[in-house]
Formats: sequence, C-alpha cells, structure tokens
Amino acid sequence: MNKIVTTSLLACGLIASAQAVNLTINGMAPGLHEVVTINYNGQNRNVYAGAQSVSVDGASPINLYCIDLDHGNQAGYNYNANIIGVGSVSSGTLIANLFSHEWSGLNNSIEAAAFQLALWDIVTDGADGLAVGNFKATGTSSAIATQTAHYLAQSATAGPEALFLQVYEATNHGPNGNMYQDLIGAEAVPEPISLFAVGALAAAAIRRKQK
Repeated sequence: MNKIVTTSLLACGLIASAQAVNLTINGMAPGLHEVVTINYNGQNRNVYAGAQSVSVDGASPINLYCIDLDHGNQAGYNYNANIIGVGSVSSGTLIANLFSHEWSGLNNSIEAAAFQLALWDIVTDGADGLAVGNFKATGTSSAIATQTAHYLAQSATAGPEALFLQVYEATNHGPNGNMYQDLIGAEAVPEPISLFAVGALAAAAIRRKQK
C-alpha cells in the first residue's frame, strides 16, 4: 500500500471518531444515475445506481454513494449516522483505491452508475466482477459494463489522489429494519504547500507585529 492510500485511510480514521451527523436524502443526483437490474443474493432488483444527493446536518447537498444493499433509501428520508473509517468497511482498501483513482472524474450518468456498481461488487464480493458472486449485474448496457470493469481493475492498485473518505453508518434501519442506507463520500485533502504558505504568512505577520 503506498503513501496515498495510507493517507486516505488515516485521514478517514482521524475524522471518524464517532462523529454523529444527520442525513437528509434529497433524491438521486441529477445526471449522475441510471436504472439498472442487479441480482443480489439470488434476487433480481431494478434499482437506481449512482450518486445520491444528501444534506449533512442541513448543509448544502453533497453526492454520496451506497455501500449497503441490505437497506433502502428514498427522497425525504431523514436519519442519523456515525462517520466511521473506511477501514471498518468490507474491502476498505479496495474502496480507497477506487476513490483515489476515480472520485474526481465522475461527470455523467454512465460513470456514476458504473462507480456505484463497482462499489457494490467490492463490498459484497471483493471486486470479482459483475458476472459472478452474490452480487451480479449482467443486464447493464455495454457502456456501463465496460466502465464498471475498468473501475474494478483500478481498485486493485493505489491511486494518485489523497482523499478524506467519509463513511456514514446509519445508527438504525427503521422500525422494520429495511431503511436507511450506509453511504460513502470523499473530499480532497488540502495540498501541503497550502499549509506551508499559511504558516509563512503567519510568521511574516508576527515579524511585522514585533517591529
């Protein structure tokens, strides 16, 4: 594991000290999802695959992805979640690799849907592909299937971008145990040079004050 992925995992751990937040599901993110047919544990489902628009603690919406096929989400859901480290998630290193390679380049519905399918395959089957395992998606378009295969291949190696990975683990799953998904998202780690620049400016200000 190289420094980039290690940074991602450690950074996620630092922000994941049982921080509790409230999630409001606004719906699927416009232009960043597709309807696909999947097979999970032997059952076919028609589902949205892609980014969900989510407000965290009432802030402006951000895009998050599902890592939890055992529960459902829909627009209007409001629930509490704890931010945990990606290392606590099944195949966390593969997820970190995938994000580091691809997170910043998800620009259309095909890419977003493929990214979601790749995440589901990683957390369910460890990135064994869409044709085998407990998670399958063999009826997708060739564009989505090709893009997903590319993403799964990328998950095998550490990527170039350092990210804060944030896993939102639902504190409960509703009265019938079938609601409120665990979600994941990321944000860029500030460039170290920026921190040095801030330090230099602060030092210069102190010197001016002392004169």
